[in-house]
Amino acid sequence: MERGTRFRIRSIPMPSPPLQPSKPDDERAYDLALVRRAKKGDRAAFEEIYERHRHKVFKVAYGMCRNQEDALDVVQDTFVKAHRSLPSFEGRAALSTWLCQIATHQAIDLARRRRVRRAEPIEERRLAGKDVAEGPRGRAQASELREALDRALDELSEKHRTVFVLYSQKGMSYKDIAKTLGISIGTVMSRLFYARKNLQRMLAEFAQ
Repeated sequence: MERGTRFRIRSIPMPSPPLQPSKPDDERAYDLALVRRAKKGDRAAFEEIYERHRHKVFKVAYGMCRNQEDALDVVQDTFVKAHRSLPSFEGRAALSTWLCQIATHQAIDLARRRRVRRAEPIEERRLAGKDVAEGPRGRAQASELREALDRALDELSEKHRTVFVLYSQKGMSYKDIAKTLGISIGTVMSRLFYARKNLQRMLAEFAQ
């Protein structure tokens, strides 16, 4: 399935999906059966995967984007990416978990493509350890700081960068981040601490 392929994504509320197996074990087995068929080129099987999981993926996407149109774009990109990546899916995690992880990454990528991956000024100053002057010189300093922050974010590990972006730039709470990523609140706090620590080290020149 190529990037130009479009799923028929409708505005929320969406119609209820068809009846599916009710037990978790049955759900997982059914998903795995669909994946096996889709890997063999069965388009109907992948369309059923989409119908079964689009609601959950949209919920994750909307929670990160806070905008319905952006969230729908993320859903679209998520299933295109999932279709291309099906050969690598081995079933170690639930299919829904795998899809939501892809959606999380796609939402972050969307923000980066639109160059909105920017910390709030207070967060930038906090990381740099100093206030930025006002006026033309201050605006130039702020621009340099934002560019340096972009470069520094690229140097972080994916798990630390993701938590930092969700907390500092998307405004999500520890609880929401933990739920979205499937980790504990303590892990969220730990990753955020190390992300900030590493960013401060990489932005040390701005504190001079």
